[in-house]
Amino acid sequence: MQDKSYTGSNPHEGGGSEWKRQAASVAEDAKTALDAASVTVKERARTVAEQQKKTGADQIGDVARAIHGAAHEIEQEMPHAAGFIHDAAAKLEGAANSLRDRSVDDLIRSLNKFARSQPAAFFGGAVLAGFALSRFLKSSAQPNGGPRQ
Repeated sequence: MQDKSYTGSNPHEGGGSEWKRQAASVAEDAKTALDAASVTVKERARTVAEQQKKTGADQIGDVARAIHGAAHEIEQEMPHAAGFIHDAAAKLEGAANSLRDRSVDDLIRSLNKFARSQPAAFFGGAVLAGFALSRFLKSSAQPNGGPRQ
């Protein structure tokens, strides 16, 4: 008589189908857990991106207000230049409002569309942003009063 309850490690003997079923079940459980974790990470990333987008828009708006203030101060001496400065500030305000009004997904789609239609400009902007970021990080990492290179 043959023992049907054999659960050896060789899947080709006795319990092979049971082993495969358990492996499939474990794999499915792992996939479900990974999918759930992925959704959580995506939601958290989207929340952080929305917060950063709002903070960036607020900072751009603050810069625009400061530029308007500077333009008001020079209006008497240089009215023509003040007009240009007010125009630049208005464009910054428009950019801040646009940033506030658009979703992160919409901004990403727009960025992808721009990168496809203008790859050289996108690459140049990325290089410029990287350079500016590296300069900022380098200057903020140096101790106060230390020698600058």
